[in-house]
Amino acid sequence: METTSIILAGTGIIKSFYFFFFFLSEEMMNEAVKAEYDNYMRLNKGSVQDKRTNEFIQFIADDKFNKETYVKGTNWTYLSTLSKLKETFVKFYFKSLDDIRKEHIDMMRVNDVYNRIGQYIIQLMRLRLVIEPEVQISNNVHPRTDINYLAIKAYWIDDNGKKVRKFTKSLGRVENYPQGIEDKQALTDGLKLIQPVLFENYQELYKD
Repeated sequence: METTSIILAGTGIIKSFYFFFFFLSEEMMNEAVKAEYDNYMRLNKGSVQDKRTNEFIQFIADDKFNKETYVKGTNWTYLSTLSKLKETFVKFYFKSLDDIRKEHIDMMRVNDVYNRIGQYIIQLMRLRLVIEPEVQISNNVHPRTDINYLAIKAYWIDDNGKKVRKFTKSLGRVENYPQGIEDKQALTDGLKLIQPVLFENYQELYKD
């Protein structure tokens, strides 16, 4: 599916084609991931393809997002950032050790390269959580006023690659949401508040 491969290749025309995702079936989404995988594998020049490499590139290509994630307009900037990160990651992964040493003078040993790949993995996992946050809505009581309020809590990936609950934003009084923590509007409002916080934290960590 040519249009999908264009979208996922990060060519700078992502916005123009996002409406195609309204019509993507599960099978077509699988085709989109396959197209991205194939694009990345073309960067593998001269090295032998093996099962572990194929699985690793599949991990990078397949974000396992819901279809709605691609349609959401507020995600376009985040998805563009993700596309650039993934391409940078794959290019590094397929570089020769000689080229890595020329371009990264601080990488003198195999463990330096191994650690950098680990850092890329954590960065990728963090950005995926920006785009499709994992959250919980909780009912809380203010310690001074005893007012019940809802809050959204979002998970993050720590430096060890472990998922931790880190960010919290208040949604306001419980009575504003008749269904309480199950109220769909609470989730919608919460995501609008927490997603920019996640991206701001991501940008602070990865300024370059």
